[in-house]
This record gives sequence, C-alpha cells and structure tokens, in this order.
Amino acid sequence: MQLLCAAKENDVVLSNNSPLGVRFHYLKGTSSANEKAERISKGNPGSPCTEKHLSFNTEFTKEPICTASKKYQKLKLEQLQTLQLPQQEYEKQVQEVLDKECLCVGLSNSAAINYQQTFVKKLEAVTICPGPNIANFSKVVSLQTMTDHIYGRENIMENKNRPHMFIAELNLYMNYLREQLTESPSPEQDAKKKKYITSFCSNLHEGITYYRNLSTVAVTERTAFDSALNNTEEELNVLMTAHL
Repeated sequence: MQLLCAAKENDVVLSNNSPLGVRFHYLKGTSSANEKAERISKGNPGSPCTEKHLSFNTEFTKEPICTASKKYQKLKLEQLQTLQLPQQEYEKQVQEVLDKECLCVGLSNSAAINYQQTFVKKLEAVTICPGPNIANFSKVVSLQTMTDHIYGRENIMENKNRPHMFIAELNLYMNYLREQLTESPSPEQDAKKKKYITSFCSNLHEGITYYRNLSTVAVTERTAFDSALNNTEEELNVLMTAHL
C-alpha cells in the first residue's frame, strides 16, 4: 500500500510479465520483482510454480507447464543458446523469457498478508498491477471515502494537473505506438507489422477527431484539451511520416 501511495508515472509500466503473454500495467519495486531479480542474479531464474493455474505451454513438454516456471525458463534459455541468433535478438528473446513472473501466488499474496493468513506454500512475494492512474493518488483511504470520491462528494486526488481521461488514454496508446516502432521485425514479419501500425495510426486519428467533436467534454478546460489533442495529432503525423 505504501508503494502504491508513493507511485509516480514512471513507476507503473506496461509489462510483459504475464505467462500468458497478455500485457498489463505493473508496479515496479514490489517484493515479487525483487525476488525475480535475485533469482536471475543467482543464475536460477523462474518460479517454483506450486499452483499451476497458468500452465498452458507445451513447447518442450507433453504436460503443460507455465512460462514463468523454473522448468520452462531453463529449457527455453538452453534452446536460445543453440540458435546462434544475432546478439541483439538473442538478448531480446532472453529478456522476454526472464520477464515472465508467477501471478498465481503474486496476485493473491496481498490478501494473505492483509488478513494474516498462511502464505501459499510459504511464498511471500507480492505482485501489484494498478492502472497508471494510480500516480494521481497518494494516500490510503477507506472504502467509504473512495466511494465519495467516485461520486463527487469528496476529492482525494492530489495531482491538480491530472490530464483529462481521454488525453490520458491517448497518451497510453501513443506510448504503446512508440514502443512498437522501436522494435525491429524480421523481414518476413515486416509487411505484416507495417500493416498493423498503419491501421493502429488510422484508428488513433479517428479517435482524436472523435474527441475533438465532443463539444460537451472538458468544457471548463477546453483550450488545454484541444491543445493536447493537437499536440498528440502532430506527433502522430511525425511518427507516421518517419516510419511508414
């Protein structure tokens, strides 16, 4: 809870940590992140995989295993060492393997700690996956106070310069686009990637136009809202010109 209170924008990242490959926002500096880093530094990456709720991979085994498990990561890293990949691609794929984290235990342990119950198989690491909006809040409150905030009876948000939610959403999409543009697809994937990026940019343009035409949105801060839309659209055009 203290990590959540102290979280700033750069502390919440769109991660590749899910064993299922689903992107989600992730709070840095958790005990789970520290535990994973320690295992990697000791040359023993991966989790024990005691619960097996996310065991779906059969790349190396007949029985499905989890990509965050010690067994899978050992086998996958050994395979990568034999593929003679270019150094940059090798390091990228190794990082993709090591990013994976046990969520069965990590996401349930916060409740176990709060209610002083026995940890799952005595594993104590906690994973926290808040939305990036957590950066606008900085204190622990009751459920009643949280509800009052949601319904406008109280304001517990300390960031007075918080962007409009539509602008914040656009920023998330733009961050994702920048990330995609920094990745170098293989020659056989290049045409498919360009088609995806073109469609993505087109959808962003349509979204910006849609937001611009919402006359009842951000009435009291319309100038700042329109300026943010214009800046985003300008950057989007620059990115499209440079990469497509």
